[in-house]
Amino acid sequence: MNLRPSQNERTKYGVDYSKDTDFSAYARLLQSKWRESKKLPYNRAKYGNFLPAQFAKTAKSNFLTENIKLLVEYELLRKANFNKLIREDRMWENLLSSQPLCFNLFGELHFDHKLATKFFKKLFPQMVDKVTDIFFEHSPGRGNEIFTGDHSAFDIFVEYSREGIKGFIGIEVKYAECLKEESSSKAEAILKKHSARYSQLTTLDVFKPGAIMNVSKPPLSQIWRDHLLSISTRNSYDEGFFVFLFPSQNSHCKQGVEDYQNFLIGNNSDQEKTGFYPRHLDDFIRTLRQLHPTDWTAELEKRYLGT
Repeated sequence: MNLRPSQNERTKYGVDYSKDTDFSAYARLLQSKWRESKKLPYNRAKYGNFLPAQFAKTAKSNFLTENIKLLVEYELLRKANFNKLIREDRMWENLLSSQPLCFNLFGELHFDHKLATKFFKKLFPQMVDKVTDIFFEHSPGRGNEIFTGDHSAFDIFVEYSREGIKGFIGIEVKYAECLKEESSSKAEAILKKHSARYSQLTTLDVFKPGAIMNVSKPPLSQIWRDHLLSISTRNSYDEGFFVFLFPSQNSHCKQGVEDYQNFLIGNNSDQEKTGFYPRHLDDFIRTLRQLHPTDWTAELEKRYLGT
C-alpha cells in the first residue's frame, strides 16, 4: 500500500516537503487536514502542519483538552529546573511533532489515575495492577552515571504497583520519524563519551555478543540508549520495561524494531527477558477510545489515525 499522497493533494494542503518519507508525507497531510477541519490558520512560510507562532502560543490549538493545555504550560515552566528537553516551538506550532502527541495521548491520564489504571491494565495485564503516577520527558537521573550518563529521557514514564511490587514503564513515542534523525557522527561521539557505562549495561542476558557494534549506530542508536536507560532504572524499582511506541504504518520504525530485535537474545516473544516491548500507536489510541469514548478520544483517533 502506497501511503504517499499525490502531488496535487500535497500542494492543496500546503504539505509538499521533498524530504518526507511516504509515511511522514501521509502524516503531514493528515495533520493539515485536521487543522483545516478545525478552521485553524497555518504558517504559510512553512507547511500546512505548522500553526502561526503567536496564534499557536495564545490559542494552544495543538492540544486537545483544557487539562492538557494546563499540563503543557506547567511542564514548560519547570523544564529548565529539571533539564527537560522540550522544544517550545514544536510544542505550540508543529502539529506533526511527536511531543504534542505525547501530551494529547497521555495528558488526561496524568489527571485520572483510575482511567490510567484501566488503560495500562488492559495493555499489560500481567504487570500493571494500579497506575500511581505519570511523568513527561522524564529521566530518573539525567546525566547521572548511575543510569546512562547521556541525558537520555523517556517521553512518558509510568509508575505502577502490583501486590507490593513497584514497577515502571518507560515509553518512547514516535510518529513521523524515520529513526535517521541522528547523524552517525553524533551517535559515535555519544558512544565514545559513555562507552564504559554502555558496555556495562549491554549485558549478555539481554543482548547477543557483539551487539553493541551495531545497535550503537543510527537508525538503532536511540532505541538502544532508551532501552539501556530502562535497564539501569530497574535498580530503583522492583521491575520495569521499555515500550517503543510507533504507528503500524511507519515502515521505517517497523524495520528499525525488527533490526534491533535481531541483536537481542531469544526471539521476539521473549519480551519479559529483554524488557523491550515494541507497540503500535494505533492500538494504544483505539484501546483508549474503547475504554473511554469521549470527545477527547474521538478527536485523538481522528487526528492521528485519520478515522
